[in-house]
Amino acid sequence: AVVSTQSTGENDNEAEKGIPGFWLTIFKNTEILAEMTQPHDEPILEALRDINVSFPEKSMGFVLEFVFAENEFFEDKVLTKTYHMKSEPDDLDPVAFDGPEIIGSTGCVINWKKGKNVTQKVVKKKQRMKNKGQTRIIQKTIKEDSFFNFFSPPSMPEDEESVDEELEALLTTDFEIGQYIRERIVPKAIWYFTNEVTDIESDLDDGESDEDYSDTSDYDEEVENNENIVANETVTDVQKEECKQQ
Repeated sequence: AVVSTQSTGENDNEAEKGIPGFWLTIFKNTEILAEMTQPHDEPILEALRDINVSFPEKSMGFVLEFVFAENEFFEDKVLTKTYHMKSEPDDLDPVAFDGPEIIGSTGCVINWKKGKNVTQKVVKKKQRMKNKGQTRIIQKTIKEDSFFNFFSPPSMPEDEESVDEELEALLTTDFEIGQYIRERIVPKAIWYFTNEVTDIESDLDDGESDEDYSDTSDYDEEVENNENIVANETVTDVQKEECKQQ
């Protein structure tokens, strides 16, 4: 069951869904997503219509739902990525608990149409027989760089101590991307589309937020009053000095 959902909003932002290349433009304007997106991903992202965030009822995690229009690449209408979060302290080390944290993610199977899987490519390799000198051509399918590898995340081993540095880096990056899409991209999609989010991103990186700022009217009034007090004190001091001279 799902208790709530966040999205760009069917009512508030209906216009954005009709803008050609809306989400592709967002991907290109967002560094963390642009680095993941390859040229062969772009025609598919042209068909991306919305990204929703849903929250399972019995879990602290969240689900990213990528909604696609019908396209020539895969059969699916929605691709999902589920992030699992730990919300309770470890019984063996409760003091180390620092709030909810992502502990793993689960992607989904993409039902690619024949010959359209952009996450794989076929390479041909020539092999020579050692003794006979004959050669043969073999085909091998290898992994291709693509944004859609996002839906096939690395698995977290049951024994956390067995996680090496490379796997830890992959998991950390995957978690950061999921949080970024959830907390920034989805709520402020139109800002990323217009590329007006640059200054906001800078403020966030500097540790600033809207809460750090408030209405300056009271402050201005207080400054003005303080200036008057200082001025009055200055005048009084001058008057006292003149009286002494008389």
